[in-house]
Amino acid sequence: MPPIQAIFFDIGDTLVFDDPPLPMRLATAFRAVGLTVDEARFPGAYRRGEAYAVEQYLRGIPWEDPQSLAEAVKRILTTLDLPVPNLPELLMAFRAVPFERRVQPEALALLAELKGRGFCVGAISDWETTLPELLKELGIAEYLDALAISEVVGVTKPDPRLFREALHQANVAPENSLHVGDWFELDVTGARAAGMSAVLFDWAGRRSEAKCLRVTSFGQLSSYLLSLPDPIS
Repeated sequence: MPPIQAIFFDIGDTLVFDDPPLPMRLATAFRAVGLTVDEARFPGAYRRGEAYAVEQYLRGIPWEDPQSLAEAVKRILTTLDLPVPNLPELLMAFRAVPFERRVQPEALALLAELKGRGFCVGAISDWETTLPELLKELGIAEYLDALAISEVVGVTKPDPRLFREALHQANVAPENSLHVGDWFELDVTGARAAGMSAVLFDWAGRRSEAKCLRVTSFGQLSSYLLSLPDPIS
């Protein structure tokens, strides 16, 4: 691998997590509309709906597309042998579940150390234009030299143009850059298409067979990134 000078991170489910996470909120919404959720089977069922949503997203259909969401939910419920409730009622129940966005506990220390060692640090995210405000609130913004946001750039992952925007902002060559993200199909594929190296932060265990550098905990991720040689000035 050529020497790494810049390290870019995905935001959602890499540096920032929902608390409680989306699967737990969805299970809560199911219960709110009278469905009995088998907790042992729910993770596998959720994974099936999630896989469908990602397939649609890769076809250019937004996460929030009503038909795509409805079909993903139906696949989850079918896997759990549950009836499909009134979907608008379910959506209302889901939106009523409170949650907060929290930064990964070790993330700020890792970003600070990488910056202190001379790495250019950036973020590449499929997010709305409100992302800078969130990153400032969570204490992440001060460590970032570049920030490429899908809604600003006009394309979503894995389109390499989103990654190239971050490279342009950082003024660094793709071969000297590394991207970290939790989705192989979005993060690893997009980074590679832009000529960058990639690390799959597969904390959810989606892609154990992935042919790329893969870590399954933030501790493993930190250990790997901190093992990289200091960038050449």
